[in-house]
Amino acid sequence: MDLSKIISITGKSGLYRVVAQGRQALIAESLTDKKRIPVHSSVRVSTLDEISMYTKGDDVLLSAVMAKMHAIEKGKLSVDPKGDIEPLYDKLGEALPDYDRERIYSSDVRKFFVWYQMLVAAGLFEEEKKKGASKKGEEKDEKEGKAAPKAKAAAKGAVKKAAVKKSATPKGGGASKAKAKPMHKGAQRGS
Repeated sequence: MDLSKIISITGKSGLYRVVAQGRQALIAESLTDKKRIPVHSSVRVSTLDEISMYTKGDDVLLSAVMAKMHAIEKGKLSVDPKGDIEPLYDKLGEALPDYDRERIYSSDVRKFFVWYQMLVAAGLFEEEKKKGASKKGEEKDEKEGKAAPKAKAAAKGAVKKAAVKKSATPKGGGASKAKAKPMHKGAQRGS
């Protein structure tokens, strides 16, 4: 899952998609209401692609945890992010079994589930499915297309041979070409 264009802006709630980059600011579009705002360089911004979650071993990228959560929940969320915290920790444990409970605060867990709901509502998971399906189609076309260039090359060779045969035949009408005259030394430049 590609979250490199999805950002979180310090001091603003919600998630934003980077639309363009200007000289002094990013142009970001809210995932919820589609309003665009400038994000100046003095504001702290985090891309969701850079964020990872603490585990007892190596940290795991947020995108991987979101993808696992989507596979478990099938696009819907069975727990309320604003409800009791224990069901949220339990649901996080399904997607990330070895998470570090001491280092992941309850506010982080709530934020994770709110962000998950925003991404589902924005249709980012469906975009990934479409990209995956189109890549599979392209790979299939490439496999079928490997035989096609050989057939095309053979057809082009036949066309070229036919064109050569036509141009080799003399033209009718008896027209002759004018012969080139040699240049005299006085007509050359610099003499």
